[in-house]
Amino acid sequence: MISVESWPRSAVRIWSLAQRFQKFVIVGAIGLVVNQGGLTVLHGYAAINIIMASTAAILASMAVTFMLNEAWTWRDRGSGRVISRAIRYLPINMGGLAINLSLLVLLKQEFGVHYLIANLVGAGVAAIWNFALNNMITWRD
Repeated sequence: MISVESWPRSAVRIWSLAQRFQKFVIVGAIGLVVNQGGLTVLHGYAAINIIMASTAAILASMAVTFMLNEAWTWRDRGSGRVISRAIRYLPINMGGLAINLSLLVLLKQEFGVHYLIANLVGAGVAAIWNFALNNMITWRD
């Protein structure tokens, strides 16, 4: 483990943010498995409309990632009631859902990108949005 006790405060904040982002990426990878798996089952096998299938898959991954982020990524910043954080988390991640879904549909319909690849791109862009806002708002210092 690296000791940051002698570091300047600004360097410690950057280091802490990087450590938290690493956890967020691991949690996000788990969420991505849920998202991609759900999309594969719902759209790829059950032939449900891509928008409905993607929305359901993203909502399932949101539930999983909220629980994991609450328990691990931002464990040290989870003061107060969990429901309060869930209420802040939901609209932020609904923005992420809109980003993910918009890019998925755009890339699939306009550029012929396979839906699972398009979903990866959308999820990646949405992850940046979700991390930045959840770090500042949902689990703020």
